[in-house]
Amino acid sequence: MTRGTAEGTRPAEPGVGEVSGALEAFLRRNLPPHAKPQVWGLRRSGTGSSRENWPFDAAWVTNGTRSVHQLLMRRDPPAGVVDTQRATEFGLLRRLVDTPVPSPVVHWLDDSGEHLLRPTMIVERYEGAAHRAVLRSADPLRLGADRQRALAERLCEVLATLHLVDVDATGIRGDLEDPGPDPADHELTRWERELDAQELEPQPALRAAAAWLRDHLPPRPARTVVVHGDFRPANVLVHSGELALLLDWELAHLGDPLDDLGWYTTPLYAREHFIPGSWEVEDFLRRYTERTGIEVDRDALVFWQVMSAFRLAVIALTGVRNYCTGATDRPAAPADGVIRQVLAGILATGGR
Repeated sequence: MTRGTAEGTRPAEPGVGEVSGALEAFLRRNLPPHAKPQVWGLRRSGTGSSRENWPFDAAWVTNGTRSVHQLLMRRDPPAGVVDTQRATEFGLLRRLVDTPVPSPVVHWLDDSGEHLLRPTMIVERYEGAAHRAVLRSADPLRLGADRQRALAERLCEVLATLHLVDVDATGIRGDLEDPGPDPADHELTRWERELDAQELEPQPALRAAAAWLRDHLPPRPARTVVVHGDFRPANVLVHSGELALLLDWELAHLGDPLDDLGWYTTPLYAREHFIPGSWEVEDFLRRYTERTGIEVDRDALVFWQVMSAFRLAVIALTGVRNYCTGATDRPAAPADGVIRQVLAGILATGGR
């Protein structure tokens, strides 16, 4: 496959100075008169595939007093690996602010990108660090074994807390797309359509996996919950050794609680999500049931584990397509390894 056709060439990116100027003008537009906002320290942080993170500091005058604020601009990349709606994410986070879920406080939204050059939302910035290997033996955040175990347990409790949020009382049900009575069918249909849109060449293994998933749809859940959609150690902010914030809400949706459980327990992520001999899958599921009262149907969990790998494979194909068409200059790893994991999940069931 080749990359960089003339029609796929991306336009030049605006410089940091241009983005900073647009940001300051945006704050003037959204703050009270005479606020006189100033912006400094804007920079690109990390290389997120579905959102860019731009930390910055800002100051403005409120009631005669100048205050300094630590903020973060969450901005769409030129071409993301998942197509999500910022307004939906923004609305959800506003609803969650009054719940026990440790979610970021949101401030402003430029959904069209008219003012900030690309679709963007501005959120509070928090102290801490995130690392996908935080629970692994390398211990990149230097927590030590006891605090790693405590963080692993806290992750389970945060997921349970999210799933216990009343989507009706909070108004969340009205903000997120209704998956209907069968969330598994809804999600599978969504990602089959995404596969149709993203494959550059036939993907017989994924088509076979989709057929298997269609034949093994689980029972409909007793209740619909907020599914984070990308719940894992890589997406939590750790500060002073403790979980401070749950990040990256762009895949959040209404659905089956086992959707998140399947993503968290899929063998693809076993080395990142669990601590051998200390915090295993069974420990996680037992604690989750104790906190939520939701008994985990093991056959349904297998469906969601395979579904999670299928979804990840389609996302990987999207990254490949974006690079090959010149929509992004970020090289994408081949999807072959993830596709093998999808098939391995099915084969582990004996094909039943």
